[in-house]
Amino acid sequence: MIDNRPSASVALTLAAALGASALAAVPAQAAPKMRATITRTTYGIPHIKAKDFAGLGFGAAYAQAQDNICLLADAYLSASGERSKFLGADAPAVIGVWPAKNSDNDIFYRTIADRDALDAEFAKRGPEYRALVTGWVAGYNRFLKDHEGSLPAACAGQPWVRPITRDNVLRWINSFGLFASSAGLSVQLARTAPPSAAPGTGDAAPPALAKLGAIPTSFALGSNGWAFGAEATTNGRGLVVGNPHFPWTGPHRFYQMQLTIPGKFDVAGAGIMGQPYVGIGFNKDVAWTHTTDTAVHMTLVKLTLDPADPTAYLIDGKREPMIRREIVVENKGGAPVARTLYASRHGPIVSLPGTAYGWTRDTAYAVIEANRNNIRTGDNYVAFGRARNVRDIRAALIRHLGVPFLNTMAADCHGDALFADIAPAPNIPDEKFRSCGTIGPKLIGLYNHFYVLDGSRADCDWDRTSKAPMPGLLAGEKMASTIRRDYVQNSNDSYRWSNPAEPPVERGVMLGMDPRTTPDLRTRAGLQEIRDVLKTGKFDVDLGAATMLGNKNFAAQLALPKMLELCKRPAAPTDACAALAKWDGKAEVTSRAAMLFAAFWLKAGVRPDIWKTPFDPADPVGTPADLNIDGAAGDALLADLAAGAALLKGLGVALDAPLGEIQYAVRGAERIPMSGISNGGVLNYMAAVPAPGGFPIIFGSSYIQSVTFDGKGPVAKAVLTYSQSADPASPHFADQTRAFSRKELRRYPFSAAEIAADAIGKPLVVGE
Repeated sequence: MIDNRPSASVALTLAAALGASALAAVPAQAAPKMRATITRTTYGIPHIKAKDFAGLGFGAAYAQAQDNICLLADAYLSASGERSKFLGADAPAVIGVWPAKNSDNDIFYRTIADRDALDAEFAKRGPEYRALVTGWVAGYNRFLKDHEGSLPAACAGQPWVRPITRDNVLRWINSFGLFASSAGLSVQLARTAPPSAAPGTGDAAPPALAKLGAIPTSFALGSNGWAFGAEATTNGRGLVVGNPHFPWTGPHRFYQMQLTIPGKFDVAGAGIMGQPYVGIGFNKDVAWTHTTDTAVHMTLVKLTLDPADPTAYLIDGKREPMIRREIVVENKGGAPVARTLYASRHGPIVSLPGTAYGWTRDTAYAVIEANRNNIRTGDNYVAFGRARNVRDIRAALIRHLGVPFLNTMAADCHGDALFADIAPAPNIPDEKFRSCGTIGPKLIGLYNHFYVLDGSRADCDWDRTSKAPMPGLLAGEKMASTIRRDYVQNSNDSYRWSNPAEPPVERGVMLGMDPRTTPDLRTRAGLQEIRDVLKTGKFDVDLGAATMLGNKNFAAQLALPKMLELCKRPAAPTDACAALAKWDGKAEVTSRAAMLFAAFWLKAGVRPDIWKTPFDPADPVGTPADLNIDGAAGDALLADLAAGAALLKGLGVALDAPLGEIQYAVRGAERIPMSGISNGGVLNYMAAVPAPGGFPIIFGSSYIQSVTFDGKGPVAKAVLTYSQSADPASPHFADQTRAFSRKELRRYPFSAAEIAADAIGKPLVVGE
């Protein structure tokens, strides 16, 4: 259901919520160098107005700190590589979505970030972006000054909550770009050591790739994004429906905001916390969203080592010593942590013991990261904010290559829709990769496969071109994009499936995925949903959101009838079969046995013999199909069903429990029912961890928006699934989470009149 009614739960004024001291942020005796006005609307969304970009940055930082100062301080602590100093080296940390220790975090960020390079890159950025960052630093620090002694309980009195510098902001921005690539190797990079003296062996100190825990459903970076053109919408204008899947905990959360310089700049939507710009959103003419792409953003380089020295390697037969670096991390309450790390000319050395990628006496592997020191994102999103059509969006992507690992779907008021996979990727032509490279398996804990280059040859390095903003990157104009008048979509599959009606132009191995690869079930589900609507009608802003959140399980369509047939066998688990018979094939809060099927599909869905009809590229929605229940294949499926039932029983969960009773968002003592599931092709992707009696959500649907246009500007509806604030004392700690439980999206105020009508308190003026 899409709800356009004004909320009745926002009677608190901003002054009451934040305290009167915030209203005195600007000294009366002097004109401030930076000044912003923050007006909050329903759900605490800040609309920040300033005369320049420095003021916007100041106001954005102040607003985010009001809601999430503890998370922001934690983010800057991580990116600075100082968690051990304040919290202890062995305490747990999370790097992206990967579990680690604080010492791993600190060593990784000190290894991967280059302060001099970041400063040099920042000097090249546009004046608007530089001003945003300058204002952001000042606004964050001003908030700390204004609220000294009155911070939330989670970080009150903590010495790591401290003023920041530009370096903190740039490091955090860059760290986000590593999310889908080298961050997945962070623990291994931090713990890599040379092999022992015994020939052919490597040290076993670094752990195998970290697992995310026993999640009974699949887990992967992902998102869904749809963009419709004039031929597919009721109003003949563009429509964007965005459903990014991201962590529900930690600082990599979306935060809603609007940034306005009257008459010059006006953009709304959401950005990742700690970033002074809108990353997914809209202006008066164009809207956009992102999904994680399949392009390559990191390669490994296989080094041939000097037989006499495992810390030296051979290139074109010439010996080259590795770069050795000593890193010492201060450790609260303990001895400093000291490690010696190594790098080749290509990048840091990594070892993955227990795999083919260990550091032996003969071979080592170096990492080349396409997003290392990438802080071009701000220029990219300033250009998006100024875009007047989807061609401007594409031009910004090509010029800056700033969006780090993402596809872009966009639509404009003129009725054009864009798909683009234009992001930093290695410039390695196919003919070079055939000569120099191999593709290895995707290992547990990593988002993508390993692309490995021959490091013994200098001619196997990434090619350089003047058409890319950084050496070695593939020029954006060589990457995939298309503009259509019907639709484009993506659910983390190849650019080839953005619209199957358009035969793709092959863009090369660096854009990832073999064209024979079977599309993910979410891709198939999305294409089917779009086609079903367009057979009889067209999309509007409400239908777009409702379709995205329809909670249909595509695997159920393919497998449930045959599974119920299998359940007639004498060896079938009767209790699980009885529960499955009650299932409606969806992941609604009322759907019984939805989690049972998810637990079953986790194992069954990856069986190589599961389908009788193989994948046909000419029918990406309908194939593969026809569940194989013959003989031993059917017995194996019944065993998978029994295993799924055993998992739920072990948690004390009824097999036929309604999903909303066992899957929930935890907000204090409250358990808010959640629909969605993380496998089976459910578009509303929600990943949960098992706990006694249920499954709390940790990852999934986040900032959901549906945006079209009328004669006055954007018509946007949105919900931030986990709400604006992580502070339990905030009135915006759970309000949108409850709305999302009901699948309610609310009108996002954009014009001055809409903001004034929806304001929940007096505007707050901040500055210095």
